[in-house]
Amino acid sequence: IKVDYNRFSLPHLYTDIITENNVIQNQVTGDAMYGLDVFVHPDYRGLRLGRRLYDARKELCRSKNFKAILAGGRIPNYHQYADELSVAEYIDKVKRRELHDPILSFQLANDFDVKRIMRGYLPEDNASKGYATLLE
Repeated sequence: IKVDYNRFSLPHLYTDIITENNVIQNQVTGDAMYGLDVFVHPDYRGLRLGRRLYDARKELCRSKNFKAILAGGRIPNYHQYADELSVAEYIDKVKRRELHDPILSFQLANDFDVKRIMRGYLPEDNASKGYATLLE
């Protein structure tokens, strides 16, 4: 979806993108792409389809002359380490490949960088303890 880079490159909430009625907040004059979920059926994992989908996003971003691709990324394995690691420490360990997170590890492998930590992004996401990464 198209979003305003200056607005969504700062901390925000999931509900700023998807309303309570599951309506996507596409901005006609947006200058960045906001990447929502990418899913690959379990039977087709390991075929690099996820990477191909991300590559297609990057190409679309270039062809539309967007400033960036932004995304709020869940960190669903964080709850397993929340008692011993801060969210920043957890992310750092995932970056150094000392820990694996199914979403963050995939995003990092696809050349996304963590720009910020967003607290309360999706409060009901108990696995991520309500946190998300702001990726670009």
